Amino acid sequence: MTCTVDAHGEMRMVRDFPGGTREVTLIRRLRNAECQVTSQTLDEPGLRHLLETLPPLSDAELKKLMREKKIDHRI
Repeated sequence: MTCTVDAHGEMRMVRDFPGGTREVTLIRRLRNAECQVTSQTLDEPGLRHLLETLPPLSDAELKKLMREKKIDHRI
């Protein structure tokens, strides 16, 4: 596995599997939250596009998602 962090603080992890399969994970801070996307089929540009198209969440939406356990809060 390789892990890099760019100048903007975005983390990129790549895990190579036997047979040439790769898993790419991108982690980006969005306001006071961190968003992680992982895929074995999408490449890095596809995952970056996904992160760029995420709409900003209001504080109420963020609290609701945390309450419903769709996202978690870690310190």
